[in-house]
Amino acid sequence: MADPNAKYLRLPGRDIAKVVAIAIVQATTLVAFLWLLRTILDDLSKGQVDMTAVSKWIAALLVVTLINAALRGVEFNMTEKMGYALVRRLRMRLYTHLEGMSPRQLQHRSRGSLLMRFTGDLSILRTWVSRGMARGLVSAIVLVAGLGIVAYFDVRLAVTIGAVLAFGSAALAEIGPRLNRVTRRVRRRRSLLTSNIDEQLHALAVVQVSGRSSGEYERLGRQNDAVTRSLYETASTRGLMLGISAGTGWLAIVAVLFVGALEVANGNASIGIVATAVIACRQLTGPVRRLGLSYDYWQRARVSRAKILDFLSSSTRALDAPELERLRVRRGRIELRDVTVPGSLAHVTQTAEGGDVVAIMGPAGAGKSSLLGTVAGLLDAESGEIVVDDQLVGDVTLRSRFRNVGMVAPDLPLMRGTVRRNLTYRQPTASEDEIRRVLLACHLDGLVDELPQGLDTWLTEGARNLSAGERQRLALGRALMGDPPILLLDEPTSNLDEASKEVFRRVIAHHHGTVLMVTHDPVEAAIADQVWTMIDGRIVEAIRGDEFRDRLWAAKRDETPERRELPPELREQPRPPVRRLPDPEDD
Repeated sequence: MADPNAKYLRLPGRDIAKVVAIAIVQATTLVAFLWLLRTILDDLSKGQVDMTAVSKWIAALLVVTLINAALRGVEFNMTEKMGYALVRRLRMRLYTHLEGMSPRQLQHRSRGSLLMRFTGDLSILRTWVSRGMARGLVSAIVLVAGLGIVAYFDVRLAVTIGAVLAFGSAALAEIGPRLNRVTRRVRRRRSLLTSNIDEQLHALAVVQVSGRSSGEYERLGRQNDAVTRSLYETASTRGLMLGISAGTGWLAIVAVLFVGALEVANGNASIGIVATAVIACRQLTGPVRRLGLSYDYWQRARVSRAKILDFLSSSTRALDAPELERLRVRRGRIELRDVTVPGSLAHVTQTAEGGDVVAIMGPAGAGKSSLLGTVAGLLDAESGEIVVDDQLVGDVTLRSRFRNVGMVAPDLPLMRGTVRRNLTYRQPTASEDEIRRVLLACHLDGLVDELPQGLDTWLTEGARNLSAGERQRLALGRALMGDPPILLLDEPTSNLDEASKEVFRRVIAHHHGTVLMVTHDPVEAAIADQVWTMIDGRIVEAIRGDEFRDRLWAAKRDETPERRELPPELREQPRPPVRRLPDPEDD
């Protein structure tokens, strides 16, 4: 069965029609050139030369030559643009496939191999489409036309040229599988090298402080040498193929001279016909060489094509499936009904009422982060249901789920770009008033005032030119932009000082939406309406916030360590209830 994704790797029919049309015109100019050349040579061989007639033929020959040169320029420009356009469409298709993949679907793929899909593989495919397939098609049509006109002059000469070219093609076909194997080897070793370099870029500090620079240098050297050896082998194989292509053209000239001499001796051909056949061989050397290169490009592109189709055939999710409706969050009520994610969650059933702040506690590996990821849509549940305001999330588009969620998590880094870009990433069209609101709420206004270009200050990848606490507050601001009805927070205060933590608590207390917050801090949990405790992927306890605060007060009386973490205001009075979102149906 044909791969349905193969259509993205093919030229549109109108582009192929353009290639065929320009090939036919080029073939026509070649036929005209050879016809005029034979006519001129026959006139010159008669002894008496009519310069008026010869001048006309030469003028016509010049016009045909100029037309052919112009067509060659048009052919190059057109085929290159076709390759670029196909790669652009394919790159966007690859990205659409990528953006629908969940983190779990990506975790077994190296970044190096993914980068190869978007760079090396697309570059190889573009070369095949522009210089292999399109230009090869032109060369084939021109070659057939050239052999056709030579056959009209003398069949034996045409058969001689065709036989030599067929011999060269058979030799290239023998080398093809070897080039295919070498190409696969280069790809595999280059992917390993790219992955290693990518890892070094992201973990250079670890290498340095661990004293492993020399070891990593030797490892990189071994991988680099392996890639270089494979590239040497590729160069040798391709050089052999180019040599065969060039030799085939020259051998055809020698064979034509030999057969032509016999034809002239037997009175079957004139000197003009033989000379024209020799010129035809020379003119056809270019198409023959391009056909040889086309075969080279095809062998290299086969591997890239297979890798791209393999990626496009992998599991993904449509962000805007037309058969699904959009998620419309009113109160923000989240129901988990027997939700199971293999290795993470086991039959989780619980409800967060609209506007509630829910603290999720438990030991490391209990499934807390997986629970947030499943609600956000970053992980897919194997069974069970998640319902938001009476809508099954399986029946709504992923994009609408993402747009209704603000999230802070260790796996959601800041982006390379300006502070403004990071702050407004969820809502690029945010107004200045909204930006100011978030800056004040997260106490980022002071930071922005201190930065050299304010909101337009450039941040490096992962915002490494900010402190850990500044990055965390900026990530919280990004999640709050647009006042999302569902806020998911995974250890949001892990890098904040006590003053910044207090700012965070006030932000959460005044947020109007539903908040699910993973925390190990009982002080943060004390501001919640509900506290869920997870162990081994299950919610083993769910209590109201006032009951959790009562436990903390009891811990205070018992002189337990939790007493020292409890702020004075929580010892005096419970947290005011969170303001609920209005329900449009109540109007």
